[in-house]
Amino acid sequence: MARLGDVCEKRIDTIKATYTGDIDYIDISSIDNKSKKITEIQSISIVDAPSRAKQLVFPGDILVSTVRPNLNAVALVTESADNTLVASTGYCVLRCLPNTYNKYVFYFCQSPAFIEKMVTQATGASYPAVTSSIVKECTIPLPPLEEQRRIAALLDKVSDLIAKRRAQLDKLDLLVKARFVEMFGDLADPECPHKKCKLVDACVNSDDIKCGPFGTQLSKEEYKDCGVAVWEIPQINSYFTTQPTHFLTVEKAEQLKAYSIIPGDIAMSRKGNVGRCALFPDDFDCGIIHSDVLRIRVDKQRVNPCFMMYQLHFSGAVQRQIEVVSSGAIMAGVNVTKLKQIEVYLPDYSLQKQFSDFVEKIDRMKVTINKSLDKLETLKKALMQQYFKEGVL
Repeated sequence: MARLGDVCEKRIDTIKATYTGDIDYIDISSIDNKSKKITEIQSISIVDAPSRAKQLVFPGDILVSTVRPNLNAVALVTESADNTLVASTGYCVLRCLPNTYNKYVFYFCQSPAFIEKMVTQATGASYPAVTSSIVKECTIPLPPLEEQRRIAALLDKVSDLIAKRRAQLDKLDLLVKARFVEMFGDLADPECPHKKCKLVDACVNSDDIKCGPFGTQLSKEEYKDCGVAVWEIPQINSYFTTQPTHFLTVEKAEQLKAYSIIPGDIAMSRKGNVGRCALFPDDFDCGIIHSDVLRIRVDKQRVNPCFMMYQLHFSGAVQRQIEVVSSGAIMAGVNVTKLKQIEVYLPDYSLQKQFSDFVEKIDRMKVTINKSLDKLETLKKALMQQYFKEGVL
């Protein structure tokens, strides 16, 4: 067993105050916490760089985000940069010593035990964070170097399979988007042949578009561990694959039935990642929407919910209108009254249905891939628990 601080260099140099050139900057949002990769590097002049742009990093270094440790934003620096490569001070930089394989440490920093340790030691209610010292105090099992390489190679294989499954899902998403454009063209085109209407007119009643109950109607003290689900922003993705964490009693849900969400309804994020949509599945029980979530219930006699959801999701013309009706200096929020007035397009219903049928076929393929992905991610977690169970004391 060893402390991370004992198997990594103790000091990470910072960029000199006299430096005058450009830098390639890895900021705190540059890491994709799902793929565990650096997805964006900004090339900027040092004079325009934020004050947090200080740490000099090199290929082989491991970056561990010290903010919101529950998200586990961890990445390995794999490529050299054209300019001096600098990371935010929001990262703990781990540069392994010769007796430690960096990929082994990289996987250790993704392990459930490591994440749990970071979460329990984080401070700050609204912006939880740990320090680099806390990260380096974690202990890691340290088998011989060749065994470290063997473990990392096995986890590499599983990670590569996970990446391939995610790439397959991304390609299917692109296929759906391409099909949408092929069938309906550019909805922003002035020559677009499809008729337009206000979003509210695609519904039966004005109240079919509404956000969930606010604190005066629903307090956190009324949340339960089971019962009728409260659907919140984290659950809004293409498939509602993230399970709800809050519930209400049947009696309370009945009082709030005006805010119910049922199969065929469209859920939209009202805050944060504004405009993100999902279609509530046919095999789900009804629930109640959170105040940060919008419910859009279209008139199914004229409008196919699947088509409308993808129009809200794909159409640049519609998305720009959603941006216009969003406001807020710190966190944008949709103005519901104005959202009802945005213009949407209603092609012939038979076309809407054809598109919906195509999406259904693609979704069946996605279900198969997602099952495989879930098994691989479970396997990866199990392997990490096996190899790193003695760590983070």
